[in-house]
Amino acid sequence: MPVNAIFYFIWFAITAFSSTSSLDEVSKEIGNTFMKHYHWLTITGLTLATLIITTTQSFAANTVTEKKTIRSKFKKTYYAYNQQSELVNNLEKYEQNIACFESRNNSQLTHYQIWLNRAIALQQQKKYRQSIGCLDLALSMQPDLEQAWYRRGIAFSHLQQYSQATFAYQQAIKINPNEYTAWYNQGNAYKYLGRYELAIASFQQAIALKPEFHLAYYHLAQVLEKTGNYEEAINAYQETVNIEPDYYQALYSKGNLLNKLARPNEAIAAYQEVLKFNREQYQAWYNIGNIHLKQKNYAAALAAYEEAVAIKPDYYLAWNNHGVALEALKQTRQALKSYSQALQVNPEYQKALNNRRRLLMLVSL
Repeated sequence: MPVNAIFYFIWFAITAFSSTSSLDEVSKEIGNTFMKHYHWLTITGLTLATLIITTTQSFAANTVTEKKTIRSKFKKTYYAYNQQSELVNNLEKYEQNIACFESRNNSQLTHYQIWLNRAIALQQQKKYRQSIGCLDLALSMQPDLEQAWYRRGIAFSHLQQYSQATFAYQQAIKINPNEYTAWYNQGNAYKYLGRYELAIASFQQAIALKPEFHLAYYHLAQVLEKTGNYEEAINAYQETVNIEPDYYQALYSKGNLLNKLARPNEAIAAYQEVLKFNREQYQAWYNIGNIHLKQKNYAAALAAYEEAVAIKPDYYLAWNNHGVALEALKQTRQALKSYSQALQVNPEYQKALNNRRRLLMLVSL
């Protein structure tokens, strides 16, 4: 075997050197042995060289592929900040310890894309404050870099520094006014600042750029409701569902608004639509129960409250109102049990305390 030939050659050289007093004799013996096993040594050398080259090429190919994968993921993703439901991308956390400071010893860190990529990776790790340093370095090299301004807005939004966020989104929009997520993010930042007219304008622009953007409709509806534009808000909530039928949060909000506007039948219909998508939505059952209770439909109210507490047994608000419905149906002992159940969950709930005390006094008379 070729490897055996190498070992044999080395062994013979050592043996010859130790047993021969003349250096010339050692050289002669080594030369004879080399010539005798020359073909084996040649084959072995070529085989080892091929293995080394192949291994090196394989490692280089894997490294390039990995880098290409990371770049393609950055290129394909987009982001939209939303405190309740951020649009999430598929970027993996490929680096856990990332620094955002310039190094004079590393000439590779002179391109703005490197700093932008580092910022994105940091934001994937929810290290928003640290990401701002990387973004600032990217912007110092490329001041009109839309993604850096956009990412800066996302960082400040997560940090709840909404004034800085709106400024960053404005800069991104100046560079690319057709990016609907920037308008949407700006609208959310304005909403949290209480600048509702600017928020409405931002959401409307996001919708103009992407008419099927259901989240923009939903947050537009919330701001319209805050500003007293109730019919427009109801329409916006409905449009959200038209685009995304299983986005039942919009139906729930629509039901709440209709209930506030004293439109009980429409409110119940909205809550029932919610329950078609999610039977476990105990708050929808509770709200249906409250509407029936107000309308003195006690049996219907009782049934709705029972659904609510079956889903959430520690829902003391529903237990108290369950007791009220039972009391109205002259089921005194069962009503006392419901009030007691509410107090087991929350011993300091004043309504249940008052109801139970009052009912005990009536029973004792």
